[in-house]
Amino acid sequence: MQETSLGDLDLQIIHALQIEPRVAWTALAPILGIDAVTLARRWERISSEGTAWLSAVRGAGEMPAAALVEFSCEPGSVLDVADAAALIPEIYSIDVTAGGRDLIATVVSRTDGDLAELLLGRLGRIHGVRTVRTDIVTDVVRLGSDWTVRALTPAQQDRIPAARPPRPGAAKSVPADLADAIRRALEPHARAPFRDIGERVGVSAQRAADAVALLRRTGRLVLRADGAAPFSNWPIAAWYFLQVPSAELASARRALASLPAVQYAAIATGASNMIVAAGARRKSEVVRFEMELAQRIPGIHVQDRSMVLRVHKHLGRLLEPSGRASGAVVPLP
Repeated sequence: MQETSLGDLDLQIIHALQIEPRVAWTALAPILGIDAVTLARRWERISSEGTAWLSAVRGAGEMPAAALVEFSCEPGSVLDVADAAALIPEIYSIDVTAGGRDLIATVVSRTDGDLAELLLGRLGRIHGVRTVRTDIVTDVVRLGSDWTVRALTPAQQDRIPAARPPRPGAAKSVPADLADAIRRALEPHARAPFRDIGERVGVSAQRAADAVALLRRTGRLVLRADGAAPFSNWPIAAWYFLQVPSAELASARRALASLPAVQYAAIATGASNMIVAAGARRKSEVVRFEMELAQRIPGIHVQDRSMVLRVHKHLGRLLEPSGRASGAVVPLP
């Protein structure tokens, strides 16, 4: 496996923030055995160089219409198509892949009608696109936000404090305009102090804290930590297009949920009724993962697979060819 610029401590910090993105450094220090000042400095270093970052996005319930879109492009136009597609807010993520498709994009929208308008109109008009194939997501088995780099021991994971809950006397709902404003305030800095968030959206620090807590508790806001894959302990990823017998879908869900490599899994309406993205520590694990699926899920058939060459966009954030965050973010819808 290639050398990584993310050391063991860096990966432990990322894992901790994947569990609780706003955990205080002072609370994390005794768990990792490193002082809080050092933890803050290490996070500042890896986030400033783009090898790690935090995202603030709408929860799945806020954007219930979703699809996985496969693009085949004219020769030499793959990156141009990726650049154009990345500017579309409803496209959360884009992978450049090798195999039966050039790009795989995760598309979300508020309604089925909005999703259909995007799929039938704007995507096909991107210059350089040869074909577009769409798989409508009917159910998500595992979200990318549920996956971790697995750098902490189970005992360390159990010690990380949970997110601050809403106060008993706090408002029981957050208006849509305030929720949007808070999410946008958190996009550049998901660990911003509540005082700063309140100033940006025009409310008190206490109301900002209550709103963030309630939005997170109800799933309307998701905070997510990620690292640049080529520099992490999971540098490789692949997509698998599966056909699972209907009678085995329930067992397939359980099996996929238990596999550490699975980064995303969904039930879809296309020729493949289940689509999975999985990470790997080395190339040989890409094939080994298929073997493990065959052992765990009776009757499964891997119809196709594509290895990820690079991640072009992730949760609205544009990435450099190296895999680092570029600093540019396309505002999510």
